Amino acid sequence: MNQPPKCDRRMNSPEKNRTSKMKHGISYRPPDTKSFSDLCQVAETAGFDMLFIPDSQSLYREVYVSSAICAIQTEKIHFGPCVTNPLTRHPAVAASAMGTLSELSNNRAIFGIATGDSAVLNLGLKPSKVDEVRNYLTVFQNLVENGHGKYQDNLCHLSWFKKKIPTYIAAEGPRTLKLAGEIADGVIIGTGLIPEVISDTLTWIEDGAKKSGRTLDQLDLWWLVDVHIDKDGEKARNEIRTALASSAHHSFSFTTDRKRIPKDLLSAIKNLRNKYKTSEHGLINKSNNSELVDTFGLREYLLERFAIAGTPKECRKRLIELEKRGVKALRINCNIPDRASFMRQWQDDIRVI
Repeated sequence: MNQPPKCDRRMNSPEKNRTSKMKHGISYRPPDTKSFSDLCQVAETAGFDMLFIPDSQSLYREVYVSSAICAIQTEKIHFGPCVTNPLTRHPAVAASAMGTLSELSNNRAIFGIATGDSAVLNLGLKPSKVDEVRNYLTVFQNLVENGHGKYQDNLCHLSWFKKKIPTYIAAEGPRTLKLAGEIADGVIIGTGLIPEVISDTLTWIEDGAKKSGRTLDQLDLWWLVDVHIDKDGEKARNEIRTALASSAHHSFSFTTDRKRIPKDLLSAIKNLRNKYKTSEHGLINKSNNSELVDTFGLREYLLERFAIAGTPKECRKRLIELEKRGVKALRINCNIPDRASFMRQWQDDIRVI
């Protein structure tokens, strides 16, 4: 739904009336089922290409129930768990759930997975290793496409569904990015959006793709970005701090090696990681994680690396910059109270630039 821009707000833009060629996806934690149902319809009406539904059972509503709601309430948008993990569900259970969603939605469902963060940490478990993600996703792919697999030395079966479901790996480190390039259909990239990081990231994904005889152009690459818009730009940058802390926690959780972190900020990043509360992961009504961003002097750096935040004019400028850097699809983290208004504004005031 691209509505014509108002002349007064585009008068000084050298690229006015141009629609962003990027694909745009949205992610927000599922609220109560009625509200989530309404938000799914807004996401589709506002022209989003993908709805990424987080999986963190201790903090958010159940991801597969939420995905079913999206399947029923929409007609075009692609959607699915993004991301789940290898620990909280057997791959045969995930395969059956995804087969049902694919059937329910006329093949619009996608399956996203990573090593695990708040979903497993809030159970007292450790995230999976890269090889465990490989094994899990390979078994999942075999189950949905061929009906059988072998997981943890045991045979497993899926008798009623045999069809490809697009798979995505969310990744921040070199090994996981290479794995995603090798075995997944797409990558949800959480490394950041500064030029040298983009270059490193694409190199690692391409290295993995070559192992399976593929190229970058054959993969669906989504760059994770935290977004907040307000007529008061400083207010937007202040209110996005919870998301910034979350992105730093994700991207730098296992190691800071080869992450392109400035040397003078390494200590601050490590302090944020150590003080981060996974029990408050992504919760904007809690203050601990958001305050860490300013306590350790990381706001400006994290904004530049992970965010689009500010006035509509500032956000449009940032979007143009990212397009010029070769970013073709954004997975927008919508971590604000009024998600419906945000989605409409993004389509009307930002995506049409």
